[in-house]
Parts: sequence; structure tokens; C-alpha cells
Amino acid sequence: MQRPFEDPPVIGDWCREKRLGNGGFGVVTLWRNKQTEQTVAIKKFHILQDNSEITDKHCERWRNEVKLMTEKVQNDNIVRTVAVQPEAFVRELMRSSASGLPILCMEYCEGGDLRRVLNRVENCSGLREQDVRDVLRSLRNAIAYLHSLKITHRDIKPENLVLKQQGDRFVYKLTDLGYAKALDKQSLNASLVGTVEYIAPDLIYCDRYNCSVDYWSMGVIGFEIVTGVRPFIPHSPITKWMLHVQQKKPADIAITEDNRDNYTYHTELFAENHISESLRRQLERWLTLALEWNPKQRGYAPAAADDPTVGATASLKTVKFAEDKQRNGSNSTPPSMVLKIFSLLDQILEKRYLTLFSLYDCRWISLEVTPETDMAQVREEVSLVTGIPTEEVEFILPLEQKQSRVEPNTRPIDLYLPEFYGKPMVFVMHRGYRGSIVQRDLKPRIPKSITDVFQNIKLKLKPHMLRQFIANSYYFIANEQRLYLLLVDGIRNYGLILNDGIARRKDEIGRMNKVVYGILGGVEYHKLTVAHARDALNVGKQISPAMFDSSCQQWEERSTRIETNVRKLAEMADKISKRYDSVLKRSRDSLRHKLLLAEMEQQDHFGLKGVEGRYEQTRARILEKITTEKSHMDMSQAVYECLKRRDVLLRDPSFHELQQQLLDIRTEMQEIEKVLEKVVELTEKYKRELARVTLEHQDEVWKLLDESHASRRVNNGTSNGALLNGTNGSVVPDLDQMMRSVSMDKDGGNKHGRPKFLVGGPMTPLQSTLSGGGSVDENLLCFGEGPNVEDLIAANETLIITTNDLLSDSFTMFK
Repeated sequence: MQRPFEDPPVIGDWCREKRLGNGGFGVVTLWRNKQTEQTVAIKKFHILQDNSEITDKHCERWRNEVKLMTEKVQNDNIVRTVAVQPEAFVRELMRSSASGLPILCMEYCEGGDLRRVLNRVENCSGLREQDVRDVLRSLRNAIAYLHSLKITHRDIKPENLVLKQQGDRFVYKLTDLGYAKALDKQSLNASLVGTVEYIAPDLIYCDRYNCSVDYWSMGVIGFEIVTGVRPFIPHSPITKWMLHVQQKKPADIAITEDNRDNYTYHTELFAENHISESLRRQLERWLTLALEWNPKQRGYAPAAADDPTVGATASLKTVKFAEDKQRNGSNSTPPSMVLKIFSLLDQILEKRYLTLFSLYDCRWISLEVTPETDMAQVREEVSLVTGIPTEEVEFILPLEQKQSRVEPNTRPIDLYLPEFYGKPMVFVMHRGYRGSIVQRDLKPRIPKSITDVFQNIKLKLKPHMLRQFIANSYYFIANEQRLYLLLVDGIRNYGLILNDGIARRKDEIGRMNKVVYGILGGVEYHKLTVAHARDALNVGKQISPAMFDSSCQQWEERSTRIETNVRKLAEMADKISKRYDSVLKRSRDSLRHKLLLAEMEQQDHFGLKGVEGRYEQTRARILEKITTEKSHMDMSQAVYECLKRRDVLLRDPSFHELQQQLLDIRTEMQEIEKVLEKVVELTEKYKRELARVTLEHQDEVWKLLDESHASRRVNNGTSNGALLNGTNGSVVPDLDQMMRSVSMDKDGGNKHGRPKFLVGGPMTPLQSTLSGGGSVDENLLCFGEGPNVEDLIAANETLIITTNDLLSDSFTMFK
């Protein structure tokens, strides 16, 4: 049976699916169109649960929200209204609405609200950095927009931030403007509204307040999404809460209470979080502005002359406070205060933080990078955090990077990966640490709340301390699993980079072998040349035996020496090739190590699923207020098991075997590269040596021939024409004797019709130059071999080519 004012289950093509949530005086229901599959969230005014009367003030707030949503507010980070067809559907819903108040038809945000996200076990110590950035950016855009319309929300809380899916990501949108109110000319309101946990103190102790109450809510949510808890003793009653918050200094951004009722004021975010160190330091600055006690100074900062944001923000809102004048003296001028709650957050979210992970000591490093930042600054920061000497810092790039290695001209800004938060953009290794990649006996970093409990395990924890203990315990266990997976992933990336560097040497090794064996072939050819010259010159026995034997001995010694050296070089090249093939194979085998193959499946080494169950059980007991002195024992046992499992994993022989294997491969490849460099150097040296020996051998052969000819001319005189006929067994004609045999006649003419020509002048056929039709002596023309002109031309061409080669080699040697 349908109750009064209850919506019918079906209206036309629209079906009521489920109730999405309740507001202060509104209920939100999901409706779906059967034909178009369109979804819409319908918000209606509903009768209060405590059966109190619906006052005019309630109706005014409702109409105010509907008016703002439908007529005034249009922003990407505020839930928008949608038009629903047919109009009969809306009219039917209005019929079942209490007091005839209008309804809101809004877009359906299927991701739930921020509170649901924060309640997930994995977020008990805060959200991941990407989500933190998204929430802060969305809050900033929505609140700045409302304030630009002079509207204060007054009820900003996680329940009023809903998630709308767009593509593969969720967008956070602000909703529930039921308490939103347009400010009057004095920017003041005078009614206590909003959720107590997130409202500003001035909403409680002041009669009037301004839009800075939204800054406080922003700060509280910002702190909670980073750490998982609200900043100021969230478990305390409002009176105690006010008492301690009022005492905090401007730099304090959190207050905690221990198990003995001792209060601690904190200026830093809690260490158990998922954001980078650089972002954490920047957000601490911003939180001091948002969580300022004084509402007049909240969100403001002193104007700095060199601040680039002053020009943009000062024109919006710049004020001077009377309190500052009294503090500085009546005659002094108070400093100008600039609204920076939004501009400072914009600066922080626009900064680029390079995140690195040290494999040596399992530690995160982060630093802001700009186009002017160089790798030397990164090395110094890494050395400062890890203790690794700057010259021993080695960078390993993950597969997501565009480049495979850090080059001398690489800039840190080039290594920054947008929206790559929570994962290393660069891995760091200790190059000088020879024992292993990961430091031996690496100590765990256990949160203080856990060590305090372990030191007094029987102490009963108060509910707020128990909540902190189980949250920190889950964070520690989940973080240890994450760190171990990062170690293995970093080792895998190192193996990939190592293998890539080795594979790149393959072509160089091939070129080295080709050149070395080319030189060895040149040596063999030189040996044949020496043997041929020795045999050819020794045919006529015309060279002095002493001179001939001495020259041959020198030729053979030089040939033997260079052959010995080159063959040793070839042996070195063979050894390098064999060692290289072995290293390349072992490098590839290391990437198929069982440890790396197992980690590709992302195993749950620390039993995180079971830890989640233990956490949920203990949290349920806290909510039901049935805690005992043993309520923390379950999570204590989980932490103890985690420490044992961590010790087993880090001492696993296969874990050390893989590291040692990669380090051995690196060491051997470094040795190969050194020998390869020496072989390449020797290759060039022996190439030059072979060319020099070859030229020297050619010069000496010609020198022996010249000395042999000179000796024969001295011994036989100037009438040795028999040489032309080969009577003395000479294989080389005497050109001087040949030219003298062409004697002149008495009249100075040519006895045999000697050709008349000028060097470089025109050529005249030989036959036409003969006088009286005389003939040419065949012996003179063909050196005793008959008048074969083609053979003579070919022999001359060969002589010219040989001479050119000798001249070219000689010029090379001279250079």
C-alpha cells in the first residue's frame, strides 16, 4: 500500500529504482526511463523524521535551494539540474510532494559521495594523490564560483560532494544548497547552520559570520582527504573541541589526544598518507590559511612585493585588519592582507613534482621541477634524502617514460609524467653498492602509534586511539606490500634497461669482428705479396745476395710480427663475441626469472584481504561501542604477521639471486666494454701499421730494382744493346740504350724517321712522320716481342694504375 506523499513506483515510462540519500529536509530518489535509459535524481521536500512541524523557515530554505539550482548556479563542479520529459511525469511527482513545494530534477551522480569513498578500508589513511588533487580542485572551483555570486554554502562536507563519471574518471560535484544563502551588503549572517564537524568556530561563538566559514570547511575536508581523519580532536564534544581549538597557534593545523588525555598541537600533516612529500609541505602552508581561528584573517596572507599572485588577487580583495594595527603599534601601518585561499591552492596544484623511488633504501623522494631545474639538483636532493653520494646516484627509467635512459642533456622536467601520481617517475640505484641492489637488513618504518601499543600490549585503548591504531596498522601493512612490489618492479625495470643496453652493442660487436678479420685478410695478402716479390726478384740473380737476403729477412720479420699481433687481436675479438653472446643470453634469462614472472600476477603476499576483514570487524566494534582491552589484539597480530612475512620475502634466496645475477651481468658487460674499447683502438693502430709496412715493402722493392739497374750499367758500359735482345737474360729493357740506338744522321735528321712531337701538343700518326716512307724497327717498338700494339698499350695502362696507387698510399703515409 502506498503511503501518503510517497512516490508511485511507475509513472509512464519512468520507474522508481532506489533511494539515493536524505538531506536536512530532502530525499533524493533515482528514476530511470525504460525507453531511453535516461537516469535522473529527483530531490523532494519530505516530512521531517522527528515529526516536528514544517515551518515557514524550512519551506523558505527549500525554495531558496530550488531557485539557486534552477536559475542562478551553473558550474561544472556543482550538480546541475536537467529537463525531464514529459511534463506529465513532473506534474505527477508534484502531486505527491508535501506542502506543494517544487521538486528538483538533477543529473544522476552514480559514484556516490565523498563520505562513501572515505569509508573504504583502503582510504582509512587518506586518498591517493590523484584523488586529493581532484577533490581540492573541484572544491576550489565550486566555492570560488559561489562566492563570486556572493553566495555562502555554509554546509560543505563529504556527504555533499558527489561523484559523476566522465569517461574513465570521476568528477567531484558540490550539491545540497539548502543552507546556501546570498550575503547581505555587510557579508554577514546570523544563524547557526551546517554540520558541526565541519563548521567554522565563528558559526558557534559569533553572532555574525562571513564567507570565510566555507574556507574552514575546505580546510577540514582537505586535511581529512589527505590523512583519513579530521584535524582537531574529532572525537571530543563541542565544548572541549572549542576550548582546545581556540588555543591553537596560526601555524597549528591539527590537535590530537593520546590515551592519557594529553593534547598535542601539530604543524604538519600526519606521516601516514599517500601523497608526495613535496605536495605535503605545500598543503601544510595552505592549511594554515584555511584553518585560521580568526575569521577576519582566515584565507588571507600578507601581500608580498615579489609575489606573482598579488597582481591577480589584490584587485579582488585586499584588506587591513585593526588587530594588526594594535599589535604593531598605533603609529604603524598594518600590512595589507591579500585573499590567497584560492590563488595559493591554484599555485600548489599547478606545480610539477618529480617523484622518485630509491631501490637502495626503499624510500620515496620528490621535488618540484621547472624548465630551469637540472639533473645535478635532482642528484643532490636524492643524496640528501638517501645518503647516496651524488656521483654514485644512478637513474633507472620505468617503461612509461618516452626515453630509455637519462642522457647528459636530459632535463628533469622531461621526466615528469602528468597524472602519474603514486608511482615512481624515476627509480634510483646506488651504483657503488656492490652487494645487492636493495640494501641488506632494511629496517621497516613502523608508525609511532603501533610501536606505542607494542610496548604496552595489554593497555586498553580508548575508542579514538583504537581507531587510529587499526587505521595505521592497515596503512603499514598495505604500504609494506606496495613497497615490496615497487622493489620488484624497479628490479625488473633495471633488468630491462640492462638488457636493452647490452642488445644495443650487438651491431658494434659485429662491426668489430668484420674489421678485425678484414685486417687479418690484409695481412695474408701482404704475406703473399712478400713471397711473390722475393721469388720474382730472385729469378735473374741480378741483385746482390747479401742485399737480397737482408731485405727478404726484414720483410718476413715485419710480416710475421704484424701477423702475430693481428691474430692475437682476432683471438680477443672471438673471446669478446663469445662472452657477449653469453651475457646477452643471461640477461634475457634474468627477465624470465620466476620472481619477476610471479610478480606480474600481483600476488597478495601480505594477506591484505584478510587484514581488511580484521579492520572492518574492529571498526564495527568501535561504532557499536563494545570495545575491550583486547580489541586491538587482532590488528596487532596482523602487524606481527606482516613483519614476519616481510622478513621472509626480503631474505628469500631467489630475491637475492636475481639481484646478484643482474649485478654480475652489469659487471661483466662493463669489462667487455672496456676490452671492446681497447680492441677498437688496436684495430685502428694495426690498420695503420699494415698500410705502413705495405708501403715500405713497395718502396724497398723499387729501390732494389733501381740499384740492380745502376749496377748493370756500370758493369756493362754504355754499349749494352744486347739487353734489348734479351741476350743477358734481363727481363727489363734498358730505356737509355733503347733511345740511343735511334741515331741521328749527318744532316741532323732522323735516321729512322724519329717522331716529332711536343709535350701537350697535337699527336701525329707515327707512320706519317717517317721520311722517305721508311719503316720502323719492330724490335724498337715492341721491346723484342713483335709489333703487338694492343699489348703495349695494356702494359702501359697497368703501369699507370700501379703508379697512381703507390702515390696515393705514399700521400696517406705522409699525412
